Amino acid sequence: MTDLRQIHFATILLIICSLGSSGSLTVIAVGDVMMGSDYPSLNLPANLGRDLFGNVADTLRSADLTLGNLEGVLSEGGSCTKNPEKGRVYAFRTPPVFTRNLADAGFDFMNLANNHMNDFGAQGIRSTAWILSEHGIEYGGPEGKIGIFEVDSVSVAIACFATSPGADLIFDIPAAQRKIGRLAEDHAIVIVSFHGGGEGLGFLHTRDTFEYFLGQPRGNVVAFARAMVDSGADFVWGHGPHVPRAMEIYKHRLIAYSLGNFCTWGLNISDERGYAPILRVVMDSTGVFNHGKVISAQQSPGQVLFLDSLHAAASLITRLSASDFSGSAPIIADDGTISIRADEGDLP
Repeated sequence: MTDLRQIHFATILLIICSLGSSGSLTVIAVGDVMMGSDYPSLNLPANLGRDLFGNVADTLRSADLTLGNLEGVLSEGGSCTKNPEKGRVYAFRTPPVFTRNLADAGFDFMNLANNHMNDFGAQGIRSTAWILSEHGIEYGGPEGKIGIFEVDSVSVAIACFATSPGADLIFDIPAAQRKIGRLAEDHAIVIVSFHGGGEGLGFLHTRDTFEYFLGQPRGNVVAFARAMVDSGADFVWGHGPHVPRAMEIYKHRLIAYSLGNFCTWGLNISDERGYAPILRVVMDSTGVFNHGKVISAQQSPGQVLFLDSLHAAASLITRLSASDFSGSAPIIADDGTISIRADEGDLP
């Protein structure tokens, strides 16, 4: 298996030239996106949700690639595979017309590999995939579906993993490593998206242990994320816990263990569940983390997203990173700017 960091020096020079004088790739990633649901009851924002991203759209559009995690399906009708009348069982179906909001806000890619991908079975997945494609938005998540992009002639692959049927699973780490290793041989930059870990305030902290939630396995996200970097991933982007979690620098690559909720209309967004960090990541041409920023946004019940001048999301991620990964946490300034520590600056 060829490690991405072993690419021949001449190839690296070619990639640097093709990426331009800066030799960098800028990615923006956010957490869960659910723009409202018409199932099991009508709970949709006004004006077809066209105002949801208005305060943050300029930020979302400021990267080479902008990525989000889509909770639920974009579909009309269909049969739900769940029983929402049971306690703590949720299903989401957003009208397809809302897809325009994602495109207008600048999203290039949506992850579907999560516990809501199958809410309306195969029909819901087909409808979601079709309407995203019609709006020029790439997607990944149904088992084997990879997002592929060309940025200034440089190939970028996005692979998605989850804990749910029909997706590549985070439980099978050796299989995931083989997949990422193959992608790293064929693509200059590999990004891994995963939906895993426990949910809610009880899971703010990230531990190197196998997690469960409501009796369901949610994986060891630390072991999984680090194994992906070991196999050639350049940026690992997590979501699922509905709260932000820590970040770490591992082998000069950034791992974000959860970006929490981003735009989750009608859900419980009190306390840290309303924090909506926008993560900007700048990598060099080989995928090494250069710098970044946690841009703090927030949700409020019945309101559209707004930028937070008090930087609450960045402050939380700073505290969690220092607590959970003291030896490998990045430096995060008060305004959310991310940099590497002096002892991380030299490549081995």
